Amino acid sequence: MSKPAILLIGGLDPQGCAGIAADIQTASTHNCHAVPLLTCLTEQTSQGLTALGSLSVEQFMAQYQAAVADFDIAAIKIGLIPNLAIAQCIEQIVSQHDVPIVLDPVLASTSGGVSIEDDVQQFILQKLLSKVTLLTPNLPELSQLLNIAELELEIATLNLLTTGLKACLVKGGHADSAWASDYFNDGDNQFHCYQDKLAKNVRGTGCVLATSIASQLAHGQDIRDAIVLSKAYLNKGIRLADDLGCYQVFKHSMAELELIDLPKLCYDAELIGKQFHFPSCPQRLGIYPVVDSSDWIAKLLPENIKTIQLRIKDVTAELRQQEINKAVSYCDDDTAFFVNDYWQMAIEENAYGVHLGQEDLHDANLIEIEQAGLRLGISTHSYWELARALAVNPSYIALGPIFETTSKQMPFSPQGIDRVKLWTKLLGEQYPLVAIGGIDQQRAEQLKQTGVGSVAMISAITKADDYQQATQQLVNCWQ
Repeated sequence: MSKPAILLIGGLDPQGCAGIAADIQTASTHNCHAVPLLTCLTEQTSQGLTALGSLSVEQFMAQYQAAVADFDIAAIKIGLIPNLAIAQCIEQIVSQHDVPIVLDPVLASTSGGVSIEDDVQQFILQKLLSKVTLLTPNLPELSQLLNIAELELEIATLNLLTTGLKACLVKGGHADSAWASDYFNDGDNQFHCYQDKLAKNVRGTGCVLATSIASQLAHGQDIRDAIVLSKAYLNKGIRLADDLGCYQVFKHSMAELELIDLPKLCYDAELIGKQFHFPSCPQRLGIYPVVDSSDWIAKLLPENIKTIQLRIKDVTAELRQQEINKAVSYCDDDTAFFVNDYWQMAIEENAYGVHLGQEDLHDANLIEIEQAGLRLGISTHSYWELARALAVNPSYIALGPIFETTSKQMPFSPQGIDRVKLWTKLLGEQYPLVAIGGIDQQRAEQLKQTGVGSVAMISAITKADDYQQATQQLVNCWQ
């Protein structure tokens, strides 16, 4: 793929910690070409912002024409807007580009000093937000923009969405909490994305996060994945920050993603930091058939299958309960038998575990499942769903679809073998990983080379001409 060019609009920090300097480093580290467009030459130190040093409209627009003369812009990140005239120019610029636009509304330096005039804030609200893909205010900036002292996050962000803004990510680092928790709302989806707050004095983190998100969007990431991946990038940079002068300076690195840096995700603020403790299951669950009847379970267990899931749809509750009861009766203590979705029945029939999709995870009573001692498996198809799973601390995580599949209609693109290899290393010994979707004998052999501990399949066994032979070949391959 060609390297995407990102237009970075913002001020110059003479100390190189924030603003355009941080934007350029972030975009470059994300394999994007940084196209800087300066709004002002600030004067600022650890003691605060003393002067904005705004460019003239003529200088700014001439610089813009030069910046985009030879590049197709894939995304735009906007930072410090020093005055109304420059704000009006930025509105003209973004109107010419049908690309993701991330606005980090820098209204004042966190160190104090000069702040942005009210007319700029009003222009942002009335003119710019309708052209923006994502707004990333911190809590003080959100309060200042809306002129509200006491904030109810959902109401505040919905108010911003009425301006035409597509989505808002409120950065919660200023909150008096042990968690660095951000709140996302696009009108259809909302969630809290959180991780432990790090005791570091690092400048420019808001610039880094916004530019990281813009870079991820330029590479075609879903906005929710872009946020999760950017939060991980931010956490790593703060965690590994270098001491320099009176600061710790952000460490820009696209080294392999580490589990310690991935945020967790929940839909209810009361669940931020909530700890679940589900029993563990084997690190390598092996060949994992997903079947639609207890008869299949009776037929497959003698074929040396040790992990199996019953997924029954579109039947009466009475028949489903009977099928789960039969399935449990066929399983001995060495069998990991999971019930798909119907966690209440899984508890009643004393199953080994329950497997939940993302929507079912949202509705299930996790405390009741935990207290019953059931193992919990969770389906994931993306990084933001992985972040949701990590918040629950499940017994295993399933990733799919790995390949195109005809067993179930999927809104997600195939993950591919490289993603399995990456997640296997990412989750390590902490979470067993199950690969699912379009897996047959040949693909199982390919996936074994990634180190993944388990492969789940439906059609490769249940639609085989000889299910016993197909099962034995899979089991022998995996051993």
